[in-house]
Amino acid sequence: MKKIKSLKKEISLLFIVFSISIIIIIGSFSAYSLYKSRLNSIDHNQEQVLLQVEYEINNFIDNIIKVSNYLKKEYKNDEYSLNNIVQIDRSISSILVLNKNGIIENFAALHNLNVYKGFDYSNKNYFKKIKSTDDTYWSSVFLSSVDEEPSISYSFMHNEKVFVFFIKFTNMSDFIKRFKNIDNSHMIRVFDSNGTIIINPDSNEMVLQRYNASYSDVYESMINKVQAYQQVSFEAIKSLKTQYGTYVNINKTNWKVVVRDDYTKVLESLNNIIYLTFLSIVLFSLISVVVSLKFSKKIFDVFDKLQSTTSEISNGNYDTNMEKSDYLEFNKLISSFNKMRSEIDKREDYLEDSLESFKTLFNSTLESIVLTKDSEIIDVNNVTLDLLKAKDKSDFIGKNMMIFVSEEYREIVKNNLHKDTLPYEVELITLTGEKINVFVQGKLLKFLGQTVRVTAIIDITEVKQKDRLLFQQSKMASMGEMIGNIAHQWRQPLSVITTCSSGIKLENEIGSLNDERLNKSVDNIIENCRYLSKTIDDFRNFFKQDRQIEEFNVNEYINKVLKLLGSSLKNNDIIVKLDFKDDLYLKGVPSEFMQVIINLINNSKDAFILNNIASRTIWIKSKKINNDIVIEVVDGAGGINETIIDKIFEPYFTTKHKSKGTGIGLYMSHQIITEHFDGLIDVKNCEYILDEKKYKGCSFTISIPLNKNNYILNYSI
Repeated sequence: MKKIKSLKKEISLLFIVFSISIIIIIGSFSAYSLYKSRLNSIDHNQEQVLLQVEYEINNFIDNIIKVSNYLKKEYKNDEYSLNNIVQIDRSISSILVLNKNGIIENFAALHNLNVYKGFDYSNKNYFKKIKSTDDTYWSSVFLSSVDEEPSISYSFMHNEKVFVFFIKFTNMSDFIKRFKNIDNSHMIRVFDSNGTIIINPDSNEMVLQRYNASYSDVYESMINKVQAYQQVSFEAIKSLKTQYGTYVNINKTNWKVVVRDDYTKVLESLNNIIYLTFLSIVLFSLISVVVSLKFSKKIFDVFDKLQSTTSEISNGNYDTNMEKSDYLEFNKLISSFNKMRSEIDKREDYLEDSLESFKTLFNSTLESIVLTKDSEIIDVNNVTLDLLKAKDKSDFIGKNMMIFVSEEYREIVKNNLHKDTLPYEVELITLTGEKINVFVQGKLLKFLGQTVRVTAIIDITEVKQKDRLLFQQSKMASMGEMIGNIAHQWRQPLSVITTCSSGIKLENEIGSLNDERLNKSVDNIIENCRYLSKTIDDFRNFFKQDRQIEEFNVNEYINKVLKLLGSSLKNNDIIVKLDFKDDLYLKGVPSEFMQVIINLINNSKDAFILNNIASRTIWIKSKKINNDIVIEVVDGAGGINETIIDKIFEPYFTTKHKSKGTGIGLYMSHQIITEHFDGLIDVKNCEYILDEKKYKGCSFTISIPLNKNNYILNYSI
């Protein structure tokens, strides 16, 4: 059983939770905003430093390039211009001039320790690289052979000589040392194109050792992973402390400039903000709890009085008066309760009257009504008792409705049991064992506090019997027409047989019959007898009683119809033209499809005769449109009066003389196409021009979908 909760406690708790939640949300948002603001400040500071260093390094590189351009103009194969540059520019410690073979032919240096003219430097990268590219070349960090200090060279070619500048970073390093973090560590690190440290003010040993950081977390987590100026955290090269920073790429030399700070120090500066915010949240939460408890107590004093009064009303004491409150909203509620007292008695009487009216309506409908819940019958009306041959409702209530459904229809009913449905056909079993055909339609609705299904049932047994009778009448009418066609088909071969027989007899009597003449006449008789036998087989196949479902070729069976009706069409001077686009296949009873085509052709034939049309042509077309098979039968027999064209598919409706038609041929054609093949059949008047002559007639169009089971098995005829 579900535990009953106290509204007073729930609302008090709600007040407290709500107020604390608001404080926590505001506090958390403020802390987050301060955190982001502080972090953004750090990010901005690092970006500004990085921009300044990037600018200074680019100026440094541009200055080296300017000096090289100056040397290209002023160098006269002497040492004067070289010495001037070395003495004036503190960034260039020494200059080598190599001939095309890599031999030193001139040089200048502040401190010459190990270099002389004539030395072979052809194996040095700054010579080999410039010879292969014929451009400029910035080397990685290497140990200078001139002053035995880590250095970077800049080399270029001029007049088949290679000039090599040995670069010192004294000025650049002094500039970078200006930028420090809170912990007094330097912010900037510079790496060459291979990842070797060029400048590290915090650890000059790493520069002297030419430490390569390309496999460190600086590259793995930042330089190789994110874009420039995007801040991330990464591990320091040696201390493995977490760092926070970003980088920029110097495009001219492919150097990497990294700005960083100790991530622990960054977090420490942010923790104070978080601690202060937490203390503020706790303080304001305590204040909100006290205020909420006092406010809820004042509110629930009124609720206690209201609860006592409403309990009296719920016990049927409608004369109880409710005292007014100090609050306007509660006074409105009290006024509503007073009004409710006078309305409850009226509504109780109204509900009793409504229930009685529902019972009367339930039992006065023409349809059978069944109420079920989860397929279990909970009530039926009196019509249901008569329909299913029951004595009283006890034969149904509490039983599963499936026991009253024929076995072959139970799966259909199960699929529709838990949804609203349109009318559909099923077969029911009465309590006496009799099977009846019905239409059912179900709706789900709320009844007495639970979801039930209301099923309406209409008995269509007599309608089904009428349809069977109409179908048989249509079949008999077709049989009469087919017998006439048999007579037409047999007339000529019988005439040939009679002529041959009479000729043999006459020639035998006068003695002129010879073997050749006898054999020829007998062969002619045998050939015509075979034709008569084949004709009988064709008509027998049409009148077969079994309704076996099979897949058949539409065009092939249209040709069979034309063969059956060939003599009748020929005798009435009717030409049939065919227009078949594809080999089309349907699933169903072929003889029923043939009956539809026969009815349409006979309808056109009778119209030609009735309207005395001289030129008589019928077009039969078949094709596939999208996912439908479309068959069209068009004639030029004058068309159908527009006032009756909508009625021609009704049973017993005919425009012919009563001796010429029954009015069920087109009705049964409509039933076969719509009910058996799940298709559509339509008719319209049309006009067309053939051989410069205008014709008027009608067009019957049959459309059968291919994406469904073409034949409906639950239709009995």
